[in-house]
Parts: sequence; C-alpha cells; structure tokens
Amino acid sequence: MVQLAEKLDEIVPIQEHCRTFFTNSGTESVEGALKLARRATGRSRFIGFIGAFHGRTFGSLAFTASKYAQQEGFFPTMPGVEHIPFPNPYRPLLIGSDQGLAVLRYLEDVVFQNYVPAQEVAAVLLEPIQGEGGYVVPPDTFIPDLRRLCDKYGILLIADEVQSGIGRTGKWFAMQHWGVEPDIVVMAKGIASGMPMGAFTARQSLMKKWGRGAHGNTYGGNPLCMAAALTTLRLVEEGMMENAERLGRAMASKVRGMMEHHPSIGDVRGKGLMIGVELVTDRAGKEPARQIVKNLLQTAFERGLLLLPCGLSTIRFMPALNLTQEIADEGLEIFDRALYAAEEQYFDGGNGR
Repeated sequence: MVQLAEKLDEIVPIQEHCRTFFTNSGTESVEGALKLARRATGRSRFIGFIGAFHGRTFGSLAFTASKYAQQEGFFPTMPGVEHIPFPNPYRPLLIGSDQGLAVLRYLEDVVFQNYVPAQEVAAVLLEPIQGEGGYVVPPDTFIPDLRRLCDKYGILLIADEVQSGIGRTGKWFAMQHWGVEPDIVVMAKGIASGMPMGAFTARQSLMKKWGRGAHGNTYGGNPLCMAAALTTLRLVEEGMMENAERLGRAMASKVRGMMEHHPSIGDVRGKGLMIGVELVTDRAGKEPARQIVKNLLQTAFERGLLLLPCGLSTIRFMPALNLTQEIADEGLEIFDRALYAAEEQYFDGGNGR
C-alpha cells in the first residue's frame, strides 16, 4: 500500500506532495473526492457537466448526466450540483465559435452572477475527455482556462480520470495533455487490470484538512489489489503507455481515411487509445445515426469484433493497452467491412438515400 501510494504521488500531475485514499471502485472514489472537497473548503456546492458520467451512487449520480435512464427513478440525489455544457467542438451547445470560452463565460457571467454564488462552490468535477458523453475532447484552451477560473474563486478542480487515466491516452493522465494540475485526481478501472480497486489522490494540504474518522472503508487497499496495481503501473510505464500513443495515433488516422468512402463517419476524435468515431446520417446536418450504430454493433459482433457505443451515436475504440499492430489492423478491417454493411442496410432500407 505504501509503495503504491508513493508511486501515485510520483505520477499524478500535481507538483505538491500528495496522499491517496484507496477504494473499491470509481464511484466510491468520486464520493470520497466530493467529501474531501466539502470538508477542505467548507463549501457545499459543485459544478458538473452535461454529458458527464461519474458513477451511480447518490453523490456521483448527482453529477451523471449522459443518459436520463441513469437518473430516472432515483430523484432526489445529492443536492447542490449545477450542470453546465461541456465544450463540444463538433456539437456546440452555446453560441460562439470558441466553445471553451463560451462555456466559461456562461459559468462566470450567468451561473455565478445569477443563482450559484461562486464563494459557495467547493469544486468543479471534470472528465478531461468525456467518456459516456461521446468521447468528447474539449478545445485545447478550455481546461487551462477552467483552472484559472477555479483559482480566481478559490474553487477546487477534481479530475475524474477513471476512464482516461493510467496510460490510456498516451500519458499517465489525460490532464497532462493540457499541462494542467488538478487538486484531486480520481481513478479506477485500468489501475489494477480488472481487480476491484479505485483511488483518489489529492494535494497533501487538502488531505490534512480532514481528521481521523472523517472517511473510511473496509476493503480499500487490500493487498491483492495493491499488488495488481503496482504490476499494472510497471507494465504501463515500461511500454504500454507509449504503445497507446503510437497505435492510437495510427488507428485514428486510418479511421479518418475511411471517411472518404463511409458517408456516415462524421467525426473522429480522441487521444491515445481513447478514440471516438461519431456516426451521422449526413455530415451537413450531423443527425445522429442511431440506427446505423445499432446495425454496426450487431454486424461487427457477428464478424468477431466487440464494439461499445457512447454519446448520441459514437463508437468508442478503447482496446487493451497491450494491443498489437496486427490485432489493431484486423479490428479496423472488420470495422470497415461491418460499417459498409450497416450503411447499406440503413440507406437501402428506406431510411435515407
């Protein structure tokens, strides 16, 4: 446990020495981060994002806003959470060519000025790259500008790296692509290669603000998960992170090349082996191609490729970080042929041209 905590202190993108609390899952890590933010700041409100997914327990569920089915029937969740748009360059929700700037202006000039006092906000909870929301990568200026806005009002920045962390994007954590330091980093999923484990790591100055007994759990930090996590981090560091960056770049380039003969591919985005391919019925109107996605999932499955959707009509590529070039090429070949079949089934079936 001590070795793993020291390793996380070394790799998280926070210069100040950090402390780590070990949990059993991502949602438990989010809950702990929220409790810490409230305790450390003495504030009770939070800012989340439309399209976000942070978990399914009541605190994390209050921030989850990617599909209404996740919230349906569970109201009220934790109070005090205000959602704002996530800057989506492909599907802008606010007026303005710079979606990052538009979102921050909305937060500061509308939300803070009219109904959520900034001095009552403990933290902003952010997925650096939205997962369930569609593998959405924000504009490059957004996260640095958000950090500056948080500093202006004394608000903590919590990075939920459950899906984007531990080498998936070609760096230890996605926040490093923008050179931004969060105050708390939440992680799980890839940290222990499938073992039930999560963690949140925070500045030592924050962790010191809650005392003995303020938070705890039973199974967090069990020895088997600690060993699995240490081995996982070693493997990621010794080549898998570089592999994710190299193969991810090549795969994204290859899928962008498919746009020439696949009219349904509207956008290809992502970093490392976290790639989103958004499908549309036509590129001009950007109408979500839900039926094509449905056709594609079944057709690809029948041909030996498992795909997972997200967002309105996005296919996510999130293979294991030890992916080989041979398997990547085979998977993309199946994807290419399956998409041909899915498009043909849709357009020739009376749903399009």
